[in-house]
Amino acid sequence: MIRLALFCGLMLSLAGTAMADEKDVPKELAPFQGTWKVVKAEYGGMAAKEPVRDDVRFTFKGDKLTVKEGKKDGAASCTVDAKKDPAEITLVHPKGETVSGIYKFDKDGKLYLCFPKGEKDVRPKSFDTKDTTNGLLVLEKVKE
Repeated sequence: MIRLALFCGLMLSLAGTAMADEKDVPKELAPFQGTWKVVKAEYGGMAAKEPVRDDVRFTFKGDKLTVKEGKKDGAASCTVDAKKDPAEITLVHPKGETVSGIYKFDKDGKLYLCFPKGEKDVRPKSFDTKDTTNGLLVLEKVKE
């Protein structure tokens, strides 16, 4: 759970921007739209030792991502490149800091996000986090 909190803390540090209108949704971001909950968290090849908090939510609206954990929330601009293998996602803080990750959707519609942990922003090459400091989150869409 501590590792999930650290990852969510990283995401929450990307605070500050307003959400975009639906008409501004780039087509490559269409599958992300909506609110997602974390169903699995993994760091360095190990599953989180504590259950994932039920109040953590990732909401994509337009090209913005808002991460909410309890009363804390933060936002970042989001771009993706589905033509890369693995597909790439980049989050940009309003002050210009970036977090470079990878993503995929499985056949059940779950969203896998893998990001580096630590000071270096080195995009992961795979979803296997063993022998790395990368974090992997598996998200499931929240039915509204």
